[in-house]
Amino acid sequence: MGAAASFAFDPMARAGITATLPVAPSASAAVQGTQSVRRAFELLQLVAAQGDAGIRLSQLVLLSGIDRGTAYRMLSCLVEQQFVDRDEHRLYRLGPAALLLASTLTQPMPLLQRFGPAMKRLARRTGDTVFLMMREGDHVHCAHREDGPSPIRILSTVIGQRRLLGTGTGGIAILGLLGREELLALHRRHAARYAEMGLDAERLLKEAEQARRQTHAFTMNNLEVGIGGVGLAFRIARLGIGAISVASIAAKLTPQRHHELVTLIAEELRQIEVELAFADRPD
Repeated sequence: MGAAASFAFDPMARAGITATLPVAPSASAAVQGTQSVRRAFELLQLVAAQGDAGIRLSQLVLLSGIDRGTAYRMLSCLVEQQFVDRDEHRLYRLGPAALLLASTLTQPMPLLQRFGPAMKRLARRTGDTVFLMMREGDHVHCAHREDGPSPIRILSTVIGQRRLLGTGTGGIAILGLLGREELLALHRRHAARYAEMGLDAERLLKEAEQARRQTHAFTMNNLEVGIGGVGLAFRIARLGIGAISVASIAAKLTPQRHHELVTLIAEELRQIEVELAFADRPD
């Protein structure tokens, strides 16, 4: 695993930039008379966030604040409509209807519409390869890649590829948004795979803390020898988590270049944040 840089700087904090995108409207700002719909979608999002691991009713009640009876009735309706599955161990996961709904898109157009222009600008300005990595349960999924004009292109990750959280620059950046218990549970679920990569639980926690402290991830020789990267994580909607990262040859990643890439990515996330803040509001 590539270690984060030893020097300390936080250009985002100095510029007043945050990499956290806006969350869903509060109850007071939301459309009146739609509380039940919002609660059902909240449960669906919570189920989706757990990926293959699944989640129990008691956990959903705790996370959502919805009373147990109401949550059970809503989940039963989602199960009936096949948006959620409930297995013999009473674990809830996304159902076939939710997966089929997403599969009707030939590509993740809503994400590309929001992030595509920023990624093109980053690729053009940096000359390097830009990745959009989205969390899917215990993994990160490469939703899009933009290749810059540099003659040396980073092809270690292709569109559609999935990696365990904590691998790759984007996957390490996302670790900073996860809590200690969530990280330990993640490591337990995939202990054998992490062991193959030489990544024990303590190292995973340290990577997360470093990304959190620096507000970004910086890697060297992580997936390929001679390749480094800089990545910033973000939140989208209420539970969506992703990262934009720039990969480059290690020789180019001087302290000054590192600083420049963090600033450039942060600027683009700030612009996306402003657009998202008003995108879905009524006139």
